[in-house]
Amino acid sequence: MFIMIKKIIKTLVFLVFLLGLSLAGYLYYLKPDYKGSATVSGIKEAVKVYYDDYGVPHIYAQNDMDAMIALGYLHAKERLWQMELVSRIAAGRLSEIFGKKLLETDKFYLSLGIAKNAKKLVANIDKSTPEYRQTMAYLKGVNTFVKKGKTPIEFKILGIEKKTFKLEDIYNVFGYMAYGFAMGNQTDPLMSAIRAKLGDEYIKNLELIIDPSTQLIKTQSHISVKEALTTAQLFSELREKTPFPALVGSNAWVLGPEKTKNGKVILVNDPHIGYSQPAVWYQAHIATPTTEIYGFYLALTPFPLLGHNHHIAYGLTMFENDDIDLYEEKINPDNPEEYKYGNGYKKFTSYEVTIPVKDTETVHYTIRESLHGPVINDVVHTVKTPNPVSMYWVYTQRSNQLLKATYTMSRAQTLQEFQQGPPLIHAPGLNVMYGDADNNIAWWASAHLFQRANKAPTKLLLDGSNPENDAITYDDFSKNPQAVNPPWHYVYSCNNQPDSIVSGRYIPGYYIAQDRAKRVIELIEPKDDWTLENTKPIAADNTSS
Repeated sequence: MFIMIKKIIKTLVFLVFLLGLSLAGYLYYLKPDYKGSATVSGIKEAVKVYYDDYGVPHIYAQNDMDAMIALGYLHAKERLWQMELVSRIAAGRLSEIFGKKLLETDKFYLSLGIAKNAKKLVANIDKSTPEYRQTMAYLKGVNTFVKKGKTPIEFKILGIEKKTFKLEDIYNVFGYMAYGFAMGNQTDPLMSAIRAKLGDEYIKNLELIIDPSTQLIKTQSHISVKEALTTAQLFSELREKTPFPALVGSNAWVLGPEKTKNGKVILVNDPHIGYSQPAVWYQAHIATPTTEIYGFYLALTPFPLLGHNHHIAYGLTMFENDDIDLYEEKINPDNPEEYKYGNGYKKFTSYEVTIPVKDTETVHYTIRESLHGPVINDVVHTVKTPNPVSMYWVYTQRSNQLLKATYTMSRAQTLQEFQQGPPLIHAPGLNVMYGDADNNIAWWASAHLFQRANKAPTKLLLDGSNPENDAITYDDFSKNPQAVNPPWHYVYSCNNQPDSIVSGRYIPGYYIAQDRAKRVIELIEPKDDWTLENTKPIAADNTSS
């Protein structure tokens, strides 16, 4: 008996060892290749790829199309599962692979209209532009790896097949990114609840949305801060009591030649995106006879959001402007399919969506829309109002040119070329930071900013039945906060309020308090001999002003 038990134990140990060895071998097999060659469909001339000590690919091609195919192939080789996952979020397809626990998440993102908007954008896109052609080349590279490359272990664990990616998947990623930085859905219902419970006196100053003690970003604007600054102490007090924390943050500053020891521009950018595995950013360098860019890419995006070449460098922080407004619709008491508008009623439009759910039946779901946008409290249960609440969101309401914007900025060689990009960014709002080898520095608050003729407060649920709340005017980009080669010789952003007055008011938003911004200025302002090395401690500084 003892001998038999001993044999069984030995056998089990051997089987466990064999299983571990097999698993280790399989995982080793799945590791990306950094040596050798590959045949990639569509590449016309040989492309050389070198990996540096950090595993960053440096792609050398004879033309831009070949470089983009290679970029897509390499990006997918290391981040295919990440691409798969992020492309599913806004499209409402997480339940398909994870089951019914994520059904409400899928319903929510589908209700935002990102996927619907993506289909519309693809159907109307101009296929003659260089950004379209290079995007399709990038997708060709991605899909070549999908068809011929190794299957990541996550697909095996979940038992799902790899899928080829389409242009609308890229727009879904853009939409997910845009919504991730929007805060209106969290705050507007809260402000409305405060008014309902405590009265108008508690919210009368909220339209301004600015803390008088905050640190304002200096801009080259026509109206001074002091001329327009009014009391908003109430907001400051409310902000201390509100239960929503600041979920995003980022720092950046660009020092002009007058502030540096060698008379050259220094750009520092920290987007404050948390560590993850795999990392949010994918780094790559492409070089062709006409294009060179070292950039930081999000999953399934063909052009970098941060980058530099031998001529320019650019980075981003969140602008934090308010680009979402919520409308409370009043239902027709005689017909629940209609809502009041002016002296009459309008009918909700609706469309059906289908959500495949793993291990259970497919869900069919109806999304309602008013003229203001999708009704969100059908799925957003935190919006507790007796009436439907619809969402007006700049991202889905305005022309989406994010492909062109990111292409333009990443291919620029001069300030004149680069500054064609920021006006194309409609949402999310971004502070675009810039410096170049010709000693230019610049900052643009990039977003499509709007106002209402009746000055309706943007931090409250608006009355959807009042047509005056729909009299929206979008400002020309020339009015946006910005500074190009300012006389104070630096630009910066820490997600704080710009000092620009646009159409008689500060721009409504969800700006971060003064701490980081004030500290950056305290450190930068006194010195005129900055070097690359002695700017690094500022990026890691954790001292409160």
